[in-house]
This record gives sequence, structure tokens and C-alpha cells, in this order.
Amino acid sequence: SESPLFRFGVIADIQYADIDDAANFAKTEHRYYRASLEEAAKAVNCWNGIKNPPVNFVAQLGDLIDGQNAGKYGAGLDFPEPQSEKALGLVLKELDRARDHIQYHHAIGNHELYNFNWDQLKELLNEPDRHKISDPDSGTFYYSFQPHAGWRVIMLNPYEVSVIQSEEHEGYHEAVRLLKKHNPNDVLSTQGNVNYFANMEGEVLRYVPFNGGASKQQVDWLRSEIKIAKETREKVIVLSHLPLHHRSASHRNIAYNSPEILEILEKEGRDVVVMVMSGHAHSGGFHSTGEHGIHHITVPSPLSHGESHGVVEVFRDRVEVNGVGALPSRILRFKAIL
Repeated sequence: SESPLFRFGVIADIQYADIDDAANFAKTEHRYYRASLEEAAKAVNCWNGIKNPPVNFVAQLGDLIDGQNAGKYGAGLDFPEPQSEKALGLVLKELDRARDHIQYHHAIGNHELYNFNWDQLKELLNEPDRHKISDPDSGTFYYSFQPHAGWRVIMLNPYEVSVIQSEEHEGYHEAVRLLKKHNPNDVLSTQGNVNYFANMEGEVLRYVPFNGGASKQQVDWLRSEIKIAKETREKVIVLSHLPLHHRSASHRNIAYNSPEILEILEKEGRDVVVMVMSGHAHSGGFHSTGEHGIHHITVPSPLSHGESHGVVEVFRDRVEVNGVGALPSRILRFKAIL
């Protein structure tokens, strides 16, 4: 049978915490905080068992540990001290059972920023040939890499513009401006104690504190990456914690400037961008923009859905998503480069 060009693993929203199971704020899902560590272990066992070719890398799509580990809200208020580093250490201990050749590419999620600042994340989640969350040269949390000739993977940072960071960052103030403009609720001073979505509907639902956006600098960089890929006849896979298309999640779970990013991917990246993989929306989702359009996959969370991970096989004319548990398997076709 035909062998794939390369394979990679995928998982999103492990969100581990040593706290009792509970419902989310909206009471729409039940979360199994301790059990998510076991689900991470199952994923590693799966990736380790893949051979010829083996898993090249793992797309860890953000929210490795839950924000309550920081001790500032919810069950975390009962901690005698913050548990963030301890919780992260336990998750990394499981992930590091992966075979030596497997590198983790970590997306920035909102729960990363509930627990750590940007400098701490660089220190904790960058390790040569094993873990990567930021570019060593530019220092940005968006970057690209080439897992195989003719293929480019773009990691986005949809939290550059966000209120989940220090006020010293320009992106904090831009996020405040956007939230005040588009959200009529007191979402900036209530620490999640109000309904962020009250009196809102449609596209503006994305303007809530647990979402974020990309800076102008990042958007310009993305445009240049797509141009390079087009000129060098590469195909592109985009990774992001936040979904970019509401039909693969909902209007409540996408990046602030999703329309702008999608326009770049769909117009300038026509026949170049194959797929967008994301997390954040725990129920998962899928949307395709046409037979040879962009496939948007939102990976379900093991925190709420039990076993949920997968292995993605990339061929010259298709991507085969081999889902385990809650992640559906799919064959996604695209226009091959001749």
C-alpha cells in the first residue's frame, strides 16, 4: 500500500488539574480534570506504536493544564499555593515518554496564559529537538517549519492581542479596545462571574476575554509565509489553538481577526493551504470550504470527551486523519502539486 510522506500526532486541550470533576461555567459539559492525564498517556502510547514512517512530530494545540492550577479562581482557590509548574511537570512527564525522534510543537492557548507569562512559557516549553513553543531567533510564538520537502507547517499565536497578559504589552490594550467596542457586558473586571455572551448574537460573540487575536505584525508575517509557500510550490498546514472558521466550532470560540486571517488563507493561499487544525472548542468540529478548499478540523478535548487524539498521514493528494476516540477519522483531498 502507498506510504504517507510523513505522519504527525495531534491532541488538544488536555487541561489537567488535580481537582475534582466539575461542569464548566455554562454547565454545558462535564470535565474530568485528573483523568485527562491518563488520556495524554494513551495518546503517547498510540504515537509510539506508529512505524514506517513513524510519527514525525506532535501538534499539541494548546491548554496543556487548566487555569485553576494558578490558584486564582474556581477550585484553585483551595490550593495552599499555585500548582501550575507541578501540573505542567506531570503532563510533560507523560509526553516525554514519546520516542526520541518525536518533537512537540506547542500552541499558545488561553490556559497557558492563565498559568504563566510569556517569558515563563519560553523557559518551560522550549527544549531542543523535543519541545517548541516559540521561535529561538525572533522570540515570537508564531513560526513555521518544514517537516518534509514540499510542505510547510505554520504555527499561529492567536493570543498576541489578549487581555490574558500583562498590561505592559501592546496587545493587551488592543484587546481592551476591541472588547469595549464589541461586548456590552462588564467582561474586564468580573473575573468570569458574569455571562460574557449576554445581549450578544452572531459574529460579535467572538469578542470575549478567553479568545484573542493576532497582531498586525503576525498577520503580515503570515501573508509572507503564504507567498513563500506559493513561490516554492509548497503545501501548507496551519496550527492554532483558536479555530478560524466558526463552522468548525462556533462564533463563540474563534479568533478576533479570523475574517482577516481566513481571507489571506483562502485568497492568497488558494491551492496552497490544505488544512487548519485547532482546539479550544471542546466538542470539536469540522468544516470544509469545498472539494479542493481548506479543511478546518477542531480536535475534541480529552478533558470532556475521554480518549481523543489522532495520527495525521500526509500524502501528495490527500490527508488522512486517523482519529482515536472522540476525534473522527476523515480523508481530506486537495489539489496535488504536479
